[in-house]
Amino acid sequence: MKICSFCGNRNFNKIVTQYTYKRDSKFIIIDDVPCQSCEYCGEQYFEAKILKNIEAAFNDIYSKGKKIKRSITIPIESYSELLSA
Repeated sequence: MKICSFCGNRNFNKIVTQYTYKRDSKFIIIDDVPCQSCEYCGEQYFEAKILKNIEAAFNDIYSKGKKIKRSITIPIESYSELLSA
């Protein structure tokens, strides 16, 4: 039986979620990723094969030039800059 490593709960739901993968300063966001979610705290658990597929997609995009579905622009700010504003 699976136990949540954060809250100790034993009840999980199968859901699909959005997963963000980052390596160095490059990102990929994957929609509709299946996972198990803790009913109590919401912590998400992914099968290794799913994470390997995401990593392979990241490599295909950044190393092999695979065409992407769409892209977005995300503002990035340093916390120290927020404090001085």
